[in-house]
Amino acid sequence: MAFSRLVTVMLLIHAAGVLGAEVRSSIIGGGGASKGRWPQMAFLKAITADGVHKWLCGATILNSDWVLTAAHCWDKHPNPDIHRSMVWVGTHKLKKASARYHGILHFMSHPEYKALITGFQNDIALIKLKKKVRFNDLVKMVTLPGPDDIIPPSSECWIAGWGNIGASTPLPDPETLQELQIPLVSQEVCKQQYHYLPPGVLCAGGKGEDACDGDYGGPLFCSAPQGGFVQMGIMSYGSPGGCGTGGPGVFTEVSKHLRFINDYIHT
Repeated sequence: MAFSRLVTVMLLIHAAGVLGAEVRSSIIGGGGASKGRWPQMAFLKAITADGVHKWLCGATILNSDWVLTAAHCWDKHPNPDIHRSMVWVGTHKLKKASARYHGILHFMSHPEYKALITGFQNDIALIKLKKKVRFNDLVKMVTLPGPDDIIPPSSECWIAGWGNIGASTPLPDPETLQELQIPLVSQEVCKQQYHYLPPGVLCAGGKGEDACDGDYGGPLFCSAPQGGFVQMGIMSYGSPGGCGTGGPGVFTEVSKHLRFINDYIHT
């Protein structure tokens, strides 16, 4: 995960001398989440029919049949094969055999999803699983916001995922789930970074705090007044300069897409 924090020059120089090749991952990389911290998380592995091409994305568990992710996670060339692709739930470290693997029955992108020059619009999708999810302390349903819920600017918000820790640096073994608390960013500030922001998005992060390849489709969790965390966003895209380059990330705003979600998962 390209979650990075600024450090002082003196610390950077000292670390370079002591750790050598370890320096980059100690600066660009979120902290490992404790086991059971985000039981709503799921992991999507999209695979082509020949098994040559693979794409990784984050996701969240809506109920025993459905998972929520980003539409662009399936908008790939060559096309992913629904029979070879899978969703993992209940995993903390990807290289540990604790995950439950689920085949995919359907992948439903938002009907008005489209790729833009610098991002995506209506970047949200639903995955229907072949078998039902069994819930326990490590596997739970995500809480969604109401249609009129507004996030206060001072809210405590987090992103989590198993994506790259740098632009071309994969998360090292055992690939432990990463997390980082990030600030919300106003639309006015976000528009200074992006030439165009589609409707139905929100921004968060910046100052070197960002998601990266493999994280997209995962959640933006924000604290709820009644306690716990609500999924307010879906990681969609980041700065054109690359993940971790300083601009805020763009998230599909879940509260603006509840009708799409409910029309499918409650039928």
